Amino acid sequence: LLVKKNIGHSMKIFIFQLLIIQIISGSDIKYGDEQITAMLKEYFLSNKSSPLLLGHQFYTDNDENIFQIEIKTETQNVNSALLFGFKAINDIANVAKRDFTHSICVIHFNKITLPVIAKSNLKCSKGYFIHNNDNEAQWRKNCLSIQNY
Repeated sequence: LLVKKNIGHSMKIFIFQLLIIQIISGSDIKYGDEQITAMLKEYFLSNKSSPLLLGHQFYTDNDENIFQIEIKTETQNVNSALLFGFKAINDIANVAKRDFTHSICVIHFNKITLPVIAKSNLKCSKGYFIHNNDNEAQWRKNCLSIQNY
């Protein structure tokens, strides 16, 4: 257990150092899949109100580079979990070497309920999550599609 805590602490320091270097240098440092996976895990662990990160996947489908996460939350927290999930994807995809074009957030619930699958075009989503040019309603209308299965 002590080793896990030390590794976790070391990972936090490493991620923090990477981000500080990027900010100080003012350059567009881009990170590979292993580094963004570590950042994704830390992103969810660092916020006590975040939904549970169940997993992630990076893949290509029909010329689309997809960044997918699966999260778990209570049904009454679905909206905040959706926003947190897409914010995480947008922040991390913004510093990734891989040119992600689309994001998928699969939301599972603690009770036996079918998951919600939400999809978004990352270029469109940047207006809300990265550049703050759009509001949430514009993002939902123009960039987001939600399906229940």
